[in-house]
Amino acid sequence: MIQFHDFGIDVQTYAERGKENDFPLLKKCPHCRAKRPLHRHGYYERNALTPHGDYRIWIVRYRCRECLKTVSVLPSFLLPYFQYTLSAIWQVVKEQLGLTEGTNRAPFLPTKDGIIFYVRRFCRNLSNLHSFFARRWRIIGPIVKKEKERASWWIRTLEKHGLYSVIRDMWEDGFRHPFANQMGS
Repeated sequence: MIQFHDFGIDVQTYAERGKENDFPLLKKCPHCRAKRPLHRHGYYERNALTPHGDYRIWIVRYRCRECLKTVSVLPSFLLPYFQYTLSAIWQVVKEQLGLTEGTNRAPFLPTKDGIIFYVRRFCRNLSNLHSFFARRWRIIGPIVKKEKERASWWIRTLEKHGLYSVIRDMWEDGFRHPFANQMGS
């Protein structure tokens, strides 16, 4: 299981601190709900790619002493199973949809195929975003046939509600995230 945590620092600082980051204490198991602090069970490395650099970072893993299941704490600037940071993905999707000017000067942007991949994934999840927002805040998205208009509206809405916190809430509610292969419970 993965839980998001906002460390309040950028990718570079997180990478520099390594295993010395201020990792949270998990006081309750998200699997079995045991109200006993989870035991720090080690770390694993993963990539974090930004438009301006690539980093190898440590992800902390915890284990419940009751059910023996593990929980990984992912910094909120990352998405599960993606190497590019959320801000890098968000930047290229907005550029592809014409919501911001391109910054093709950054050395570590996804390839054109990668950008198309992220835009398609986001567009495939628009109806699930609609379901999540309707259930959580009673916000109903626009009913327009043009996918680009719908996607643009949802991008603005996600930013208005706080992109990182919305993605964390979606993940905790079983909706995964807007770039996942299949969202929804």
